[in-house]
Amino acid sequence: MPNTRLNITLPTPIVDDIKALYGQRGLSQFLEEAAREKLDELKKKAHKGLIEGYQSTAEETKEVLKKFESAVTEKRDV
Repeated sequence: MPNTRLNITLPTPIVDDIKALYGQRGLSQFLEEAAREKLDELKKKAHKGLIEGYQSTAEETKEVLKKFESAVTEKRDV
């Protein structure tokens, strides 16, 4: 996967803590992992909202589909 070089600004205490845990060269790795975790969390929330929305209208959708099915399957004189 290609990488993009960024120039970002973070509070010094945060950078110092990351470097203490991950080393001088671990900053990028930490930020990548943190970004992935945050994106996964946001995607799960978005998907959960969609699922809840679909579930809340499921019964109404079933009723509409039943009416549509009977209209389509009726024999008609042509």
